[in-house]
Amino acid sequence: MNKIFCLLMLPMLLQAVPVSASTTNVLEYTGTARDINDSTRVLYRESHRLTLQNQRPVSREVEYHDANGRLLATKTNRYGNNAAIPEFTLSDARKDYREQAVFQGDELTLSLTEQGNSSRKTFRELPDDLIIDAGFDDFVRQHWPALLNGERVDFHFASAARQDLIRFRLEPQASDNNELVLSMRLSSRLLAWLLDPIELTYDKASQRLLRYKGLTNIQDDTGTTFKAMIDYQYHDQATPTPQN
Repeated sequence: MNKIFCLLMLPMLLQAVPVSASTTNVLEYTGTARDINDSTRVLYRESHRLTLQNQRPVSREVEYHDANGRLLATKTNRYGNNAAIPEFTLSDARKDYREQAVFQGDELTLSLTEQGNSSRKTFRELPDDLIIDAGFDDFVRQHWPALLNGERVDFHFASAARQDLIRFRLEPQASDNNELVLSMRLSSRLLAWLLDPIELTYDKASQRLLRYKGLTNIQDDTGTTFKAMIDYQYHDQATPTPQN
């Protein structure tokens, strides 16, 4: 009788134990972009909402508003197994302009829509050191020990605007007990003068981006891409929600 009771109860007990329990939480943070030559002038503000599952990014929603609150653009990221290469769509709210990176299997398509004209390019062979959009942040954390040790890290960046995979190098510039400052520039020293280096400051304790200085992904009303100093503030949300 006891054996029969145990056999009857076993399926119920198995159902009561979560097989692959996971936790989901949301990180919200903001960025204030100021004129790179006039820190008193606010160009725009970013509002980020990053969803993580088991501390791995799943999706990101970003809104960009000017100093008066007008919506300039929106961006979405969708993450797969490699957090350094999320898909993304950036849409300008003021005009017909959109950048996009989408995977179909192992193939990556970069597309650009501007003033009614659309173009796209598909890459079938992708480098191992590829970065797409906000995946840069996760790429930095993946190479954190090397960067802390003062080592240079090379990578390819997928540019939807140029529909190309552009070679960059990332080098530590300064370090103290609290912060690590990195410089991002074109890998080719012959071409590096074409683009001013981008400077990124990370908090050592949290490995979070604190400041960004350089060319951004947002344009002004005339179509000129902003150069800005962006300061980030993080608003960690509450208790992770268990999910089955």
